[in-house]
Amino acid sequence: MIYNHIAMDIEKLKPQKLWTYFNQICKIPHISNHTHALTQYLKKELEHLGYQPEVDKHNNIFVTKPAYVGFEKAPIILLQAHSDMVASKAPTSKHDFLKDPIQTIVKGEWVYANQTTLGADNGIAVAMILAIFADRSLKHGPLEALITSEEEIGMVGIQNFDIKKIHAKYLINLDNEDDQEVSIGCPGNIDVFAEIPFKRETKKNPNSVNLSIEISNGIGGHSGQTIGQKRVNAIQQIFNILLNIQSHIPLSLINVCDAGIAKNNIPPHAAVEINIKKEDTSKVKEILEHEFHTLKLEYHELEKDLNLRCFPSKTKLLPMRIKDSDAIISTLTAVPNGVHTFNWKYNVPETSSNLGLIKTTKNTVQVTFMVRSSYDHAQVRLANRIKALFKVVGGKAKETGFIPGWLPKDNVFADIYEKFYQTIFKKLPKQLLISGGVEPAFILSKRPEMFGISIGPLMQEVHTPKERLNIESTQKIFKVLLKFLPYLNNY
Repeated sequence: MIYNHIAMDIEKLKPQKLWTYFNQICKIPHISNHTHALTQYLKKELEHLGYQPEVDKHNNIFVTKPAYVGFEKAPIILLQAHSDMVASKAPTSKHDFLKDPIQTIVKGEWVYANQTTLGADNGIAVAMILAIFADRSLKHGPLEALITSEEEIGMVGIQNFDIKKIHAKYLINLDNEDDQEVSIGCPGNIDVFAEIPFKRETKKNPNSVNLSIEISNGIGGHSGQTIGQKRVNAIQQIFNILLNIQSHIPLSLINVCDAGIAKNNIPPHAAVEINIKKEDTSKVKEILEHEFHTLKLEYHELEKDLNLRCFPSKTKLLPMRIKDSDAIISTLTAVPNGVHTFNWKYNVPETSSNLGLIKTTKNTVQVTFMVRSSYDHAQVRLANRIKALFKVVGGKAKETGFIPGWLPKDNVFADIYEKFYQTIFKKLPKQLLISGGVEPAFILSKRPEMFGISIGPLMQEVHTPKERLNIESTQKIFKVLLKFLPYLNNY
């Protein structure tokens, strides 16, 4: 079915209760580190429905729903999602993620937001949990629900949740992004925070000029799901360009502008300010024109709107010392970024790193990476490579968190879901290892006797302003969930 409604008409979609809950979630600002308001709404709504949700100091919500009469002996199922969303918007958008509601748009077969991330990752899953708890007529065994916070910034919520509260035998995570898939594994992650010190010159060469160089309008994207695609990492590419300029003329960095949306997001924008001799200005612009031409040629399949600008800088900062500029440019060009190893069995990136955030302080350039792998030792090894590279140039780096990988194994629960799915759709879902991290990786590492799966509706371009949620797929996966829960009474 094709829809052509906009804004509030999202609540006319079926099932109405599900879409009404999702729209309500969209109205409440809930980016990472600012989930308290949404947590309070969820708590009050669950209490209004007659439940007793437990909310911890990290804004995690845990709640139980008793079994329908006759289903008391069914296995306990944990439904799990996260409440925070990534904040990304188009350059022309004036949206304030701390104050403004997400403006939903229904167009064709999809739900979008107005020039911002939609937050279907993972708001639609939270809406599904609310809709299930709101319907007392649903037949199912005992249910537990866990809605965590701050998943998008390193799974902070789940790491601080008391796992002992969980008694479920099976886990259904609702953070997958394709209704034809069932995830049985995912990478873990390590965050690496690194910095390189610098000193500034005592004065500016009077025969020099300051220039700003800016890469913008990259498509960005989720550093798990899209890390294997040809998407420009604007931060690393701008240093690639600087290194090429350096091979022809001397330059000094002045400033590395703050860039990046989140450590788990491919940065679509980056900018630097440099100091060069006046007579080298035309040469720099010539190199930039060539570099941008080759960049567009290489990435033309996806990067349709990529832009590069060079213009005079009005900064009053003095240039960095040449040797410090060299260290910063060389390191950020050489540092591992993108896919490191590939899992051919599951046809998915297995180990990767993302240079996600960068900023300049008074005397350091600071960078944040997210390193992912299904294998814990591979995460550590790649993180150590990054740390060693910064150490060589007099910088330092440290790990700031660790989530173990969720390796595929014989999974009786996935087999049950696969059999059920086939009875409805006459085909098997794909059991697969995904390249983005989901919270079962942490939960199952603490509860290895549990079996878990991750499912969800079709979404595209998550973590970008082009994020969209497929309507029919959402209806399909919700229907599957409602029918799967009573089916488990047989097990």
